[in-house]
Amino acid sequence: MRHVVPNQRFWVSLAAFLVAVSVFIPAKNSLAQDNNAASPEAHFPPLSAQAQDLMQNVKEIYFPFNIYSRTVNPDVLQSDTAYLKQHSDAQLWIQGYADIRGDIFYNLVLSYRRAQFVKSQLVKSGVNGSQIGFATGWGKLYPSCQSKDDSCYQQQRRVDIVPPDTM
Repeated sequence: MRHVVPNQRFWVSLAAFLVAVSVFIPAKNSLAQDNNAASPEAHFPPLSAQAQDLMQNVKEIYFPFNIYSRTVNPDVLQSDTAYLKQHSDAQLWIQGYADIRGDIFYNLVLSYRRAQFVKSQLVKSGVNGSQIGFATGWGKLYPSCQSKDDSCYQQQRRVDIVPPDTM
């Protein structure tokens, strides 16, 4: 069997896209912020009832180290799928993450593949693909904790399913 490896132009294009997304989406949000606000909550509009419901009922999906095609707890993905099928009007974004170890480019690709894996599993299980605004990876750009231990690393190897209102 022949092993196909993407050429260098593919990897450069993917890296440029991921960097552009990571720069422009946070920049868009920071332009809208009021620097005189006293609390961080003042920067974001209140979430809709549907968005709050989504955030309460859909859980993070965790992955093993260096793996993007298998989850730590498949039951969570199944329960997320069941909720999203019942709420077919819910719009969502899928965001993949990786722990802080390793090269930034490798982690961007790994987290992107995790997000795409979750998206494909959701669609394969009956979630309407039009509910999903985008599925992308942030790599290690936004760590959820700062410790250098296994429990912190596990928290970072995840995919979040979030409503678009949160960005």
